[in-house]
Amino acid sequence: MPLIIVSGAGSALIPDIGRDRDMPDGNPPVWYWIKFRLVKGSDDGMSRGTMWIISLACVMCIAGLLVIPAQAFTADTLAITIDTNGNAVADFRFTLEGFIENAIPQSMLEGELTKGLTTSADPPQVLSFDRSSATLLVKNFAEKVDVPTGTEYRTTQLDFRKAEIAVKNSALNGIISADFSPKKMVVTFPDGYTREFSDFSGLPTLTHTVIDPQKQAAIYQPPTGTISINSSPPHARVYIDSVYAGDTPAAFPGIAPGIHMVSLELDGFLPFTRTVNVTAGETVTLNAVLSYIPPSPTKSVPGFGLPVTMIAFAICGMAFSRRFVR
Repeated sequence: MPLIIVSGAGSALIPDIGRDRDMPDGNPPVWYWIKFRLVKGSDDGMSRGTMWIISLACVMCIAGLLVIPAQAFTADTLAITIDTNGNAVADFRFTLEGFIENAIPQSMLEGELTKGLTTSADPPQVLSFDRSSATLLVKNFAEKVDVPTGTEYRTTQLDFRKAEIAVKNSALNGIISADFSPKKMVVTFPDGYTREFSDFSGLPTLTHTVIDPQKQAAIYQPPTGTISINSSPPHARVYIDSVYAGDTPAAFPGIAPGIHMVSLELDGFLPFTRTVNVTAGETVTLNAVLSYIPPSPTKSVPGFGLPVTMIAFAICGMAFSRRFVR
């Protein structure tokens, strides 16, 4: 087993139990204290057994510090909010704990978090950073793709194990350990849709489509049919289900599938009514021949026809007789 020798600040952990005349001045190494106190004994009455126990405990504590890494960094939450341009704001919350909580330099934390969140040629922009949180602007975090129903967003994949490997490969390896995988991750898309993950070592690629109401309406219009109407004579008024639709000849699109009543009206002609069955995506044709209404004959007043005729003949006879006498 290798001998652990700690000097300087490490010897401050050993209580100052007197000083031997042969012990060097200043802050002595631990092994000097062990030599003079454990081997030669104590002048102040402390038993050699007690000093052995104190020394053994101190040595074990120091060995633990050098052999067992302390958990200095723990990632708590990561909230990523994506905007309409595909950029994102990442809010990273973490905990620095233990008696060496400040062992990881802030510049190293900032650098590793920046590397872990880099998704494009432009590195993330640090908006704020302290010993418990970091807020970064990640450009081009999600790729935008136009789709028939709106805009599709595709995020990039994140692997937080890279930051942990960087710590292991640094000079801090063996002294501290770090867990960069957030316990909880939430990704929010521009329309408010969220995806949540727990205890993941990375963020998988996510795909979500933000619906455009106008595009969706154009695609998902209910299926309809068309009624084409001709009439003889033309210019008849058309009523579909008792609602005026226009004049003939004409085609009337956007008619819901099913049975509909069609009526035609034209002054001087009898009304024309038929039912038609409309099929989605098809055109049904209706040809209407309107019936002419003949004018009503003039009726004479009963009892006046013969007298009027006789009077007319009498007047003509009198006029003829007068002319002949002359």
